Amino acid sequence: MPVIKHGSIKAAPVVADSVKNVTKADVIGPAEGWPDHTMRLFRMAPGGHTPHHKHDWEHVNFIVRGKGTLTIEGVKHTVEANDYAYVPPNAQHQFENPFDEDFEFLCIVPQRGA
Repeated sequence: MPVIKHGSIKAAPVVADSVKNVTKADVIGPAEGWPDHTMRLFRMAPGGHTPHHKHDWEHVNFIVRGKGTLTIEGVKHTVEANDYAYVPPNAQHQFENPFDEDFEFLCIVPQRGA
């Protein structure tokens, strides 16, 4: 499995309804030899957010930098660098950045959710 250097990660803006100030990079997945999952890096500028949504797959998150909020089933949690989070399948959830600094997190999902 190759080593991915942080400076080589190319993020693209997430363009979708109910998404604001978010970029995403697929860091490790099938192309790197992991056929069943994808690890993605999300960056969220201040005021940014993902949609309030749910899906039938789980995801595991690691907060890399900054802080933000993760709402799961109506309960809002503040998360910050070095925290971990698990979002169960079919749980309504949303990431937000109400703070003054960038918020960056890794998200690992099964390939069907990539």
